[in-house]
Amino acid sequence: MKKRESRTLRTRVVWCAAGLAATALVSPLAAQVPAKADLVVRNGPIYTMADEQSRVEAFAVRDGRYVFRGSNTEVMAYVGPDTQILDLHGTQMAMPGINDVHMHPLDGAYEDLYACNMAPNLPLPAVLARVADCVQRAEPGDWIVGAAWGSGLIPEVSTADALAALDKVSGAHPVVLRDDSFHNRWVNSEVMRRVGITAESISPPGSEIVKDAASGAPSGLLKEFPAFLAVMKQIPPRTPERQTQAAIAAGKTLNAFGITGAQDAFDSEAILKIWHQVDREHGLPFHMVASLSAMPPEHPGDRTGIDLVDVRDQYRSANVRPAFAKLFLDGVPPARTAKFLAPYLPDHQHGNNYSGEAKYTLEQLTDLLTALDKRGVPVKMHATGDGSVRLALDAIEAVRKRNGPDGPQHQIAHASFIAPDDIPRFAQLDVVADISPMLWFPSGIHMAIASVIGKARADLFFPVKSLVQAGALVAGGSDWPAGQPTANPWIGIEGLVTRKDPMGIFPGALWAKQAVDLPTALRIYTRNSAEAMGLGQETGSIEVGKSADFIVLDQDILQLPVEQIHTVMPQRTFFKGKQVHARPEGS
Repeated sequence: MKKRESRTLRTRVVWCAAGLAATALVSPLAAQVPAKADLVVRNGPIYTMADEQSRVEAFAVRDGRYVFRGSNTEVMAYVGPDTQILDLHGTQMAMPGINDVHMHPLDGAYEDLYACNMAPNLPLPAVLARVADCVQRAEPGDWIVGAAWGSGLIPEVSTADALAALDKVSGAHPVVLRDDSFHNRWVNSEVMRRVGITAESISPPGSEIVKDAASGAPSGLLKEFPAFLAVMKQIPPRTPERQTQAAIAAGKTLNAFGITGAQDAFDSEAILKIWHQVDREHGLPFHMVASLSAMPPEHPGDRTGIDLVDVRDQYRSANVRPAFAKLFLDGVPPARTAKFLAPYLPDHQHGNNYSGEAKYTLEQLTDLLTALDKRGVPVKMHATGDGSVRLALDAIEAVRKRNGPDGPQHQIAHASFIAPDDIPRFAQLDVVADISPMLWFPSGIHMAIASVIGKARADLFFPVKSLVQAGALVAGGSDWPAGQPTANPWIGIEGLVTRKDPMGIFPGALWAKQAVDLPTALRIYTRNSAEAMGLGQETGSIEVGKSADFIVLDQDILQLPVEQIHTVMPQRTFFKGKQVHARPEGS
């Protein structure tokens, strides 16, 4: 804990020192007549997310950065003939842009534009009806690629009868449907024929080709990446034109929700090339931090793991930072592929004492983390079970002893279940709790988890308040399009405060004592996420010297009834001092 606080303190001192140094270089006369600003925002409320001057009336922007914050009177010294003035009229509110620490924006935008999308709470008959509708609109030979069926359907789609129903609505088309966890695929018989999956097929390590319990025939359900890698290679590749359009659309979608910074949680070299190209040719309207894949490559010739990390700088551009590596330590609880400390509920396949399997031993993970840590590369580790969270913490502790305590700030992604004794270790080891997806309220995924570990254990989900109180750096994300079909951060922010489903689909509250107050939730989604992504000195708060990434809301969110937070939509979004989104009048 002391180590993380000292790092944060150093950051604050750097900014304060920079401001003092700048003042010292200006003559007394010049200090009274500051250079004019490009933009002045005044007549707040303005919520800065800074430790000092957390609320101000006004700020000024020049060359894409904040140059002043303070009172309405003082800011007028920065107004010249060419200064744009944005008056909040005392009712609108400005605050830093949202930073999402965990999402898959290219996939999300691509699926919105081109896939057979469906809501994750649909029952199986509705999923089949959606596939039938997509088949009707498809051209001969098209693959039907869709998302996202709810992982609570895993038992239903694990049977020969469900496969027969999928085949019936598929026509002659290959069909691949992703679940809401992103870790499983349900495919039809035509796909299995093309990739050679039969009753004799053996599941690759770390995955499962699920077979019908009665007949032993494959059901079409493929759990975890190794099981469906061959399928993904068969799907016709996304064209460069569509990928480019998806990347551009992602920026528009994020800006509309007020997002000005995002960490892509999984970047193959192919994805990284798209982000780099679009940023150079069009300019991304948000900070994009990449997490470089250590998985086997989907595309021949693509580098992965350490090989990709070592060439990451060739993909760096103005708004793209290939900073992180990405490791998967386990799968997801509904598929029984998450690693727990205690066993799952008994089933016919795994017996009475199965607690899941991690993808690394402690020695393997420690060696890999040591190599990345020594290179200064922070690592985002997917870990959903309390067993894999402990594995991550144990490995980081070993790495701190090998490489020293001042290495990069690693992330444990999702961290949905954490043993009580492990909660204080996040701060002690300077580890970020990446609490995504936005499921800290009752949901279909939570119900699916309860069906495999029991409701009592499943309800101990996302101990957010305990992490905050223990001094951990807690950062928020959506996991869009996994976990949630939308990138909307306001759903997640409300859920953090109420622990209830903002959309009202699922009743009740989930571990209500882990709710946090609204200022804490906003900080988690702004300054904390920026710091977690390595952007703490660049964005996340309205402070002199930082990038002018901010949003304007039509009212003071701190005065809004908490049950209405999910309805918030920014009126304007600014990135590097330029307006990148304006909400249409009357919408």
